[in-house]
Amino acid sequence: MGTSAASSGAGSGVPFDPPWLDDVLPDFPGDGTPPLPEKPNNDEEDNQQPDEQPNPASAVAPPARFSSTRRNLGEFIRTGDREAFRSAIGHYSRSGMGGARRVANRMRVSTRSATNLFHVLQSARDNSDPNIVEWVRTLTARSTSVQDIVNEIIRYVAPSGGSIEENSCRDSMAFALQDLLEYDSNIDLLRLDDDNIWTLIESFLGYEASSRIYFDNGAYFENKEFSAQTVIRMNEMYDYLRADLSSQIGKLRQTTPNATRKQLQEILQKAVENTFQVYEDSL
Repeated sequence: MGTSAASSGAGSGVPFDPPWLDDVLPDFPGDGTPPLPEKPNNDEEDNQQPDEQPNPASAVAPPARFSSTRRNLGEFIRTGDREAFRSAIGHYSRSGMGGARRVANRMRVSTRSATNLFHVLQSARDNSDPNIVEWVRTLTARSTSVQDIVNEIIRYVAPSGGSIEENSCRDSMAFALQDLLEYDSNIDLLRLDDDNIWTLIESFLGYEASSRIYFDNGAYFENKEFSAQTVIRMNEMYDYLRADLSSQIGKLRQTTPNATRKQLQEILQKAVENTFQVYEDSL
C-alpha cells in the first residue's frame, strides 16, 4: 500500500479528538448542485463547507501513549508475527487512542467519505438522484479516460482541503479504486453492482485504518532498522485490517438493508469500533 507523508505522530497532552475535525467533514453529495467535472489534468479543486458543529473537546491523551504500540509494531515488522500485530493494534486502540469508540470517532471523516462514495456510485448506477445523474451525464459527455473518472469520483465525494484527514481520504480512495480496476480492468466504475461497491468501501476503510496507524507512528516505521521489511509489513497490516473490517461490516449491513446515508455512516462507524474492540479484547 502507499502512505501519506511520514509523521512523528500525535503526542501526549493533546485531545484524542481534535476540535477542528468536524471542519473537514465532506458534505453529502446530491444535497446541492454538484461540481462540474474538471477538464483532464486540471488539479484545481472546489472547497466544500461542512454543515455540522464541532463536537465538545475530548479527553487529553496521556504521556507515552503509543509506547506499547510501537514495541509490538517493532516485533511485527521484524518477524511478521501475527500476535505481535494484534497486540500492537490492541494497544494502539486502548492506550494510544483511548478506546475503540474514540478510534471510530477519530475516523469519522473516513466513514463519512465512505458513505458518500457508496451513495454516489449506487445513485450513478440506478439514476436515482437527479443531481448525481446530471454529474454523470456531464462527465460522460466528453471523451474521458478511466483515470479521469477515478479523479472525478474522488473529487466529488472526498474532502478537498489539505489536512492529514483530507489528504489521506483522497489517497485511500485512489488506492481502493485502482485495486478494483486491477482486479477487472474492464469494470465500469459508474455502473458497479452492490458487491463491488461494498468491496470498494471495505478496501477504502482498510487503507484509512492503516494510514491512521502509520501517521500516528510514522517516524517509528521510518526507522532504518526496519527499512527492508516496512513495505511488506504495511501491506500485511492493510490486509489484516481490511479483512477484519469486512467481517464487521458484513455482520452489520445485514441488520439494516436499504440503509439511508445516515444509517450507513452509523454502520461504518460501528464496524470500525467493533474491529478495534476485537483487537483490544485480544490483549
